[in-house]
Amino acid sequence: MNVDAKTVTVIEDLLDRWEEANEAGQPISIEALCESHPDLLDAVRSRIARLQEIDGRIGKGIESLSRKDAKLLIQSSIEELDFLQRGGLGAVYVGEDAAVHRCVAVKFLHPHLATDPLCRERFLLEAEVTARLEHPGVIPLYGIGQTDDGDPFYAMRFIDGQSMDELVKSLHERPAESKINRLENDRRYRQLLNHFLSVCQTIAYAHNRGIVHRDIKPANVMLGKYGETIVVDWGLAIPVVRDEPFRQSGEKTLMPALTGESSTSGQGAGTPVYMSPEQASNLAPTPASDIYSLGATLYKILSGKTPVDGNSLVEVKQRVIDGRITPVDEIRPNVPPPLAAITHKALSLKPSDRYATALQMAEDVEAFLADEPVSAYRESWLGKAMRVARHHRSATQTAIIALLIGSVLAGFAFLTLGAYATRETLLRKDAQAAQIQASDERANAERLRRESMATSAKFLAKSLGNEIDLRWRVLEAEAASPILRKLITDLNANVSTAPVDPERDEGALLLSSLDPARSELQNWLQARYINSQRSVKSDSWFVQSIDGTQLARVLPGDSIGRNYRHRDYFHGRGYDLNLGSISKDADLPKPLVDKVVHMSAVYESTNTRTLKVSFSVPIYDAEVEAYSRERIGVMGMSVELGDFAMDENTWLIDTRPDPFAKQRGLLLQHPDLGQRSEDVEPPRLSEELVGRSLELRKKRARQTDRVASLSPQETVLLIDDPIHFTPTLVAMEPIMIKGRAADVADTGWIVVVTETK
Repeated sequence: MNVDAKTVTVIEDLLDRWEEANEAGQPISIEALCESHPDLLDAVRSRIARLQEIDGRIGKGIESLSRKDAKLLIQSSIEELDFLQRGGLGAVYVGEDAAVHRCVAVKFLHPHLATDPLCRERFLLEAEVTARLEHPGVIPLYGIGQTDDGDPFYAMRFIDGQSMDELVKSLHERPAESKINRLENDRRYRQLLNHFLSVCQTIAYAHNRGIVHRDIKPANVMLGKYGETIVVDWGLAIPVVRDEPFRQSGEKTLMPALTGESSTSGQGAGTPVYMSPEQASNLAPTPASDIYSLGATLYKILSGKTPVDGNSLVEVKQRVIDGRITPVDEIRPNVPPPLAAITHKALSLKPSDRYATALQMAEDVEAFLADEPVSAYRESWLGKAMRVARHHRSATQTAIIALLIGSVLAGFAFLTLGAYATRETLLRKDAQAAQIQASDERANAERLRRESMATSAKFLAKSLGNEIDLRWRVLEAEAASPILRKLITDLNANVSTAPVDPERDEGALLLSSLDPARSELQNWLQARYINSQRSVKSDSWFVQSIDGTQLARVLPGDSIGRNYRHRDYFHGRGYDLNLGSISKDADLPKPLVDKVVHMSAVYESTNTRTLKVSFSVPIYDAEVEAYSRERIGVMGMSVELGDFAMDENTWLIDTRPDPFAKQRGLLLQHPDLGQRSEDVEPPRLSEELVGRSLELRKKRARQTDRVASLSPQETVLLIDDPIHFTPTLVAMEPIMIKGRAADVADTGWIVVVTETK
């Protein structure tokens, strides 16, 4: 039928409504659609039928093009490679991808490192992490392959520009005497800060994926000609367990498939002048380590110098560990105070004092660029007023004029009694408002105070756990020595027949026939002790035979030859045995039965009256791969509790039954503990506090990554100092060792942090 233009428009509108309803999952019948236009029912039905027929044909065509199971191979070649730059792990070349005619950068592993498994793994890990971190601040990776000789390489986007380090150097070398130069420098400073803002956001993204870079510095940031900011060189990147702030982002944890033991054990890796105190101390890396390196990078941008320097690597690391950093505004007095505050907050010695996330640091930098308040810097009232005036120039001018006029009027009003009454009312309201504000500030300060103490206790507990685990790992590695295994086996054969004097409190051994073998063992132990002193601090090392006889000790003493099979560090039962009750061979304790590693009960030095603890591991007669192997002795080290790295405002408490009175809550370390006389028992916590400590241990032992962390209300409390008996606010945290079995992970120790005096 013939229809006019108006009717065609109505039909088209009805068809649009029909398609929209179908796309929304709410189909409508043709009759309901044409309810207002029944005369168009046949025409609309005919048009809909044709649309459905066309849709059916298109749908079949699309379905026939399905490639779900297809395996696609992309072939290309990169030609005309020209050298660009060289790094510690590899060299970068620029070439052309012949398939798509684009310029690409290609990184090769150095030929002399190609046979090193660790270097190859680091190189492939860098490629994988770079490829899987999909962010504008991470360079896109196009592909990975091998040369004809089997050397790995990977291709990536070519960034035509310069490094941030080069731009910083050129900026600080540029003279600023003239006004034009000063304005240009200010512009370039803001440009650099915007680039740095992008770096913070890129690192924040990596942290939210569970990746720590470990080598952030200006030389590892590329700046493109068109504003690109790219963080490069992820060769030292390492996956870490994400804490609560980084799991809230919703990003999935990136666990590299190539990550192995060798690629995750490089504690202390990085560039010394930019590395954090934890990296310089060979502690496990965390996102806080990258925050420190971001602070060091900002320090270089602002001053043109690194935060620390020195004549040797050892001196540089020691300055980093001690926190000996010259304030950036002393090097460049014109550095704005808010920027200096941001820099030094990120460079704080304690990780808990730094920014919690890189995003928080980025927010402060962004606030500075926008002339807004910065959280790390407390503005004066004059600074706030000037900032508000800059933001509202017209209003400020009006306010100044109004203020002048008001001042004149107020002078006249001041002469009347009404002015006095008004002024009194205003002062009363201001006083009330000030009281409310002061109360809110005190409450907020108290909350921040408790959160800071809880964070410090948690970090210290983790650090002490790492120290304990490090000693076990050192002993496990040394106890696996084939040389030690042979020496102990030979000595055991003779020691087992040596006479034991039951009248002596620890037995005695006649060593005259064992001197050559024992001397060789003593020399071996002396060498291992000296070699390990740079990584772990200890008072002495010792080796005992299968029956508990001490065969060697460093430093040597008259204990060599005595029998210590009744000691806890030999049998691992958690307490010393009565020597008289085990004099018979039938009662001879086995060395560390069912123990992989052991931390003994605390005992008291007879010489210094200080508390000590021994770490010990069994010595086996075969490698760990052996189907059946036997214990043939014990190797251990003794450590004075005062040697653990703790601040002056920290205590250490043992919630296990002590060997002195079989009571819990023994005070192991305290700034005022000192030496005691023989008739004075070590201090202990009250039974109530011991009970709360045990409950805290249980909660922390049950905690997993899916369970919320303990709140400061649970870990911060007011107790009596066990030495001075004065009320003290403390934060308590159990020392748990990750990666160990449950019976080993819970050490039974509680670390306590008080307020800094």
